[in-house]
Amino acid sequence: MNPNGDERGGIGPPEWDGRKIPAVDRLPGPHLPAWFLALGRGAWLMVGVAVLLGIAFFLLGLISDLVIPLIFATILAAIFVPLVDRLERWRVPRWMGAPLVALLILGIVVAVAWIVVAGVVNQSGQIVAQATAGLEEAGSLPGLAALDTEQIARTIGLLVKILISGWLSGLSSITVLIVGIVTGLFILIYLMKDWRLVVDGTANQIGRFLRLPTTVGDQIVSETVHSFRGYARGLTVIGSMNATVVGLAALLLGVPLVGPIAIVTFVTSYIPYFGAFFAGAFAVVIALGANGLSVALIMLAVTLLANNSLQKLLEPVAFGRALRLHPLVILLVTTAGTLLFGVLGATLAAPVTAVTLRTIKLLRDAGLFGVPAAPPPAAATMPPADAREASEGPTHAE
Repeated sequence: MNPNGDERGGIGPPEWDGRKIPAVDRLPGPHLPAWFLALGRGAWLMVGVAVLLGIAFFLLGLISDLVIPLIFATILAAIFVPLVDRLERWRVPRWMGAPLVALLILGIVVAVAWIVVAGVVNQSGQIVAQATAGLEEAGSLPGLAALDTEQIARTIGLLVKILISGWLSGLSSITVLIVGIVTGLFILIYLMKDWRLVVDGTANQIGRFLRLPTTVGDQIVSETVHSFRGYARGLTVIGSMNATVVGLAALLLGVPLVGPIAIVTFVTSYIPYFGAFFAGAFAVVIALGANGLSVALIMLAVTLLANNSLQKLLEPVAFGRALRLHPLVILLVTTAGTLLFGVLGATLAAPVTAVTLRTIKLLRDAGLFGVPAAPPPAAATMPPADAREASEGPTHAE
């Protein structure tokens, strides 16, 4: 053996055979603790994941004109495919029922958009006048500076322009919009027609990719579909309740533009928090300009009551198991989704987060992360001392 401790008689570090201390630990210099090394490996892992996600988002951005119709078509298919199934039970073939349901969805979207746009456009002059009067009334209150009417009109126009540009972000032209709608309709028809084939194929691919039983993939797909259906149903119920309460309050208080107020309240309810803020501000400003400060304060109280107390009472019934998230989590993910992906991110952030957390739980229960879902029955019922002896194995003292 040479002075360096190499049994081979040569110069160099000893080989690591699982029993000797690695040569790198015996070199002079500082010794890093194990937790610091684990932190370093975790940091590099996070950097790699961030780079991978950045590349994925960049590539998705290049084909956003296809991704956005695909996302909307998939969500609408998950929501409306039970109607195609019912038509099939009524002896309507799926190749006919799917286009009929797609036309029904298109008709509903067009009708709602027409009601909203036509109602607001036809009364745009009155809306601007009432909003301007409301802001002037607010400016004349004690402690507030007087507001310039022309500046108010320009500000309102700028806000509307920013809002419309945000809704139409990613659409370079009307042609792209039309192509996206047509593409989404075709995707929607094919998904509803072959829904069972798509769902089974997706579940099989998930299980095969993760090397898990097919039942795990079935659970993931089933939970995802159930979550989006429940979320859409819950938002519709809550939006209808908010629109009814706010609309009736505006009608009883003599506030003008009751129809646009109710429609805006219903449509913006599909955007958590931010939609309620926009709808409430819209109703309060019009009430302030038309009926004064006292009615505006009552309108503010009604909107707060509808969007907070009544909504919190209705959410467990409306959402059920579809959305089990803390309100703070919903606020944070909705804000992040808005900053990253605009209106689409604000609308889908909460259900996507709920689905992601539920999927992680299913994968953890399936043992994908190396953590068993529950302790073994023998260890769970065995006394602590016996369980420790069983885990250590038989001794060789005999």
